[in-house]
Amino acid sequence: MDEKNSPQQAVLKTTEQLPVSDALAPPEDFRITHPKAISSVFRQLMSRKNFLTVECSNRTHPIVTRILAVDENAGLFIYEGSAEQLDNRRLLESEENYFAATQDGIRVQFVSGRPEQHEFEGALAFRAQLPDGLYRMQRREFFRATAPLVETYRCTVNLPDRLLAFDIYDLSFSGVGLRSKDPTLRGLPIGTVLSKAVLDCRQRGLMETDLKINYLQNIQDLLDPLYHLGCRFQNFPRAKEPELQRLITYLELGRRGRPD
Repeated sequence: MDEKNSPQQAVLKTTEQLPVSDALAPPEDFRITHPKAISSVFRQLMSRKNFLTVECSNRTHPIVTRILAVDENAGLFIYEGSAEQLDNRRLLESEENYFAATQDGIRVQFVSGRPEQHEFEGALAFRAQLPDGLYRMQRREFFRATAPLVETYRCTVNLPDRLLAFDIYDLSFSGVGLRSKDPTLRGLPIGTVLSKAVLDCRQRGLMETDLKINYLQNIQDLLDPLYHLGCRFQNFPRAKEPELQRLITYLELGRRGRPD
């Protein structure tokens, strides 16, 4: 992005809202389809006890889970159930579930179908078919998996003439939801790029990235506006990607009252 452009000048074409299933459409160079290679990735995730986020097709709220077992011969894998019954019910009702993890700094994402309820070592779990393919991606293209915040985090953006300040409402692997009562925000076009936005996650640290506005709406009334902005990361620093993964997992586990 040309840093000489102001946010008002750096207006890009409005991003069309796509179905969630279309989010898993990165270049085929990142796609793995051989069953043994897929099983190998799953076994690594299992042995390292990596956390995964899973988003149901019928629920935007992500769930944190881990892979408990892999049966390559049967083409099945077993993953951890949620502590919340509503999450478990949503999973059982969902035809498509979208999984994401970070493995050695590389993003892993795949789609799995409707699971079956299963018991694993005396605890609730789910059993599902191994996917026909998965993506191991070294660049930042990721489906959205929002995680509600349990602390007040802030985002600031320095414009040539003023400072914009937002509360971070939610956070995902692909972007961030921001809220502010600033009445001047209504003039920002969809597609505006906010350069060098600073995400202040308090004790979890700072992250700087460009943000592209994909959504902007007043969610209250005209007399007392509250603007919600849905922003996608652009030029997110690769070195910070594992930190972002850990932050989202931390927030989700905090919401569920579970330890790290």
